[in-house]
Amino acid sequence: MWLRQVLLSLPIVLVCSTSAFAQEPPTLPKPAPFAPTDVITRYTLGEALAIGHARHPQLAALKASMNAALMKQRGLDEVKRMAEIITPDLKYRQQQSDLGLKAAIAEYEQAKHEVTFAVVRCYYTVVYAREQSRVTRNFVDDLEDNLRRLKKIVEGKGGPKEINQNTVDKLVVAIGEARKRKILAETGTDRARAALREAMGLEPGVRVDAADEVLPEIRAELDRDTVIAHAITRRGEVMLAQTGADVTRLEACAQWSRKLALTAYTYAIAADIHARPIPPSQRDPDYKPGAIGPEMPARLIGRNDTRSKTAAMYADRALSAAEQARSVIGLEAENAYYRWVEAVLNVKSSRESAAAGKKLIERLREAAGGTLTKEDVLISEIAATQAQASFNEALYEQIVQLANLERITAGGVKVNFPGR
Repeated sequence: MWLRQVLLSLPIVLVCSTSAFAQEPPTLPKPAPFAPTDVITRYTLGEALAIGHARHPQLAALKASMNAALMKQRGLDEVKRMAEIITPDLKYRQQQSDLGLKAAIAEYEQAKHEVTFAVVRCYYTVVYAREQSRVTRNFVDDLEDNLRRLKKIVEGKGGPKEINQNTVDKLVVAIGEARKRKILAETGTDRARAALREAMGLEPGVRVDAADEVLPEIRAELDRDTVIAHAITRRGEVMLAQTGADVTRLEACAQWSRKLALTAYTYAIAADIHARPIPPSQRDPDYKPGAIGPEMPARLIGRNDTRSKTAAMYADRALSAAEQARSVIGLEAENAYYRWVEAVLNVKSSRESAAAGKKLIERLREAAGGTLTKEDVLISEIAATQAQASFNEALYEQIVQLANLERITAGGVKVNFPGR
């Protein structure tokens, strides 16, 4: 008793000699302050892709998932050495862990293609928006010059009879519509730059721009069957679905191995199922079937043969889900192929229209001595400018569809974008 009183009266001094107690608790980093800047950095497509793959948070998160899967394997190895006798399903859990690592790697690889698509699309969206802004700006400038000439003709009362106040009013209306398109293109350029910054994984407030000045016309030789074959054999979603089926099949073996238990947990207790959110099916405007999501209760009840048969039924369901994933990806690849074919044909058609419109305006201006005042000539100039804008749009759509084919085929279709 007296010893206890003496100890209680002493000042409390803790001396931690072990390294575990000597370590200080981890501290959470403070959020970085928002630091907007007026400096605009121009990047080539290759530089933008390199930065996106190195900095995008989605890739960083999936790297962490892969490291966690590796640590789980290590944990199972430690348990195996210590408790293999009292854990009869351990070897099956080890195989499931191996498949979990395989799924994490597949998800990471597919995410890289998603980031590539995002960067390429946003990069060329910037170039496209700038092109449209230039076309509409030049168009508005030309129309305003023509409007000043028309007003002088109408006010002077000495011009052709077909040039009157109605002609002026029609041109004012056309200028108003052209200015709206100009504003849309200019603000669209700013939005595209912001989207490119996000796709590259840079901080909010950072200002970026694309180094390319014009949209490239990229020619490719593709066929439908090759695109579909690449998609259904390389896509991460197909690999994830098949891995899920293999994991569920092993669950039947794991439940069978626990012969003395009347209830047992499944792999779902850890909620470690690598699967993307299941998109719902669509029927309008386009038909798009939905995928089948994974299903496994956290615990099964009954004797080992009952639990094993129950898990086997879920394995049959998982196999059906894998078949559906393959079918959905195949349909997506085929649709993407035909959208690319459509884009190629639109480029060819709009190129011819833009070239004809340009030559028409040059001839009309030459005949008019450089001054476009006749109403039919002004209408022709409007149509020619719209043809040029349509050509830019067709080029942009072709680039987007090519990038989408690369994403859908998980790199099976590798597009040689300039500067990549």
